[in-house]
Amino acid sequence: MRSVITSDARTVLSRLGLAFRRVVGMPNYEAYVGHLRDKHPECAIPTEREYFDLYLKGKYGAGTSRCC
Repeated sequence: MRSVITSDARTVLSRLGLAFRRVVGMPNYEAYVGHLRDKHPECAIPTEREYFDLYLKGKYGAGTSRCC
């Protein structure tokens, strides 16, 4: 089955997704991968899911900060 979404539509959707992630405070995975490749080539590059999990653990620690 061929994709119905055109290249231009994919670009727009990608940019909207990036804008949404910036608004909610989620960092840019592609920029992180670029940084790792440039500055830390010896480090393994995490998948996007692993990166998101690392981000959440870094932001919120081991759990919630509230008791209720």
